[in-house]
Amino acid sequence: MKFQELHDHIPYAKGGKEKVLRMTPYPGITLAMPGRHAKDTKPIGGDFVVMVNSADMGWVNHQFKHDDIFLDIANKTDNWPKMTTEMFMGQYLEIIVEGDPDDYKQLYVGNGVAGWVHPLTFLYAVQALAVAEHRRYAQHEPAGGGRFLPFRYAAGIAEQRWSAEEAIKVQKYGRPPVEKLEKERGTPRLTKELLSAI
Repeated sequence: MKFQELHDHIPYAKGGKEKVLRMTPYPGITLAMPGRHAKDTKPIGGDFVVMVNSADMGWVNHQFKHDDIFLDIANKTDNWPKMTTEMFMGQYLEIIVEGDPDDYKQLYVGNGVAGWVHPLTFLYAVQALAVAEHRRYAQHEPAGGGRFLPFRYAAGIAEQRWSAEEAIKVQKYGRPPVEKLEKERGTPRLTKELLSAI
């Protein structure tokens, strides 16, 4: 699904206890709603938790968070050729803007590696997480926040401008820390493309 299609596909859960409604938009991805920030979205009920099942990672309904993104991008960056990492980060950017992860399905058939998030599973999970971020923080997207913020941290990791650990330590403070990292260590190429396009 393209980003907007996935956004439209995920219901707003307005009542009941946390995480009572579940849906599976992609293989290995379960969304549990309402999330604990359901009252912070407009309309109310838009928050949800992204859970990942991954045999490669040994995950069963693992709550996928920003830390998982950063650690996995660091792992891929350390083990993939530079061109492969650049291509993958381009796909990551594409699917949180308007693209469809399934466009890359044939590219990643059988590419599972123990201890890594399968590339297609990763793309599914980050797109779903981007929808949740968009529902809470769309107002910050023109400045590169909201759904784009985790990508900005990950882009610096992929270009080895900062570490996953550094991103994990400061990401909860939002945009100012990544802007500080970009100012001090240089803005990643794909982040420049993103910021010039929004």
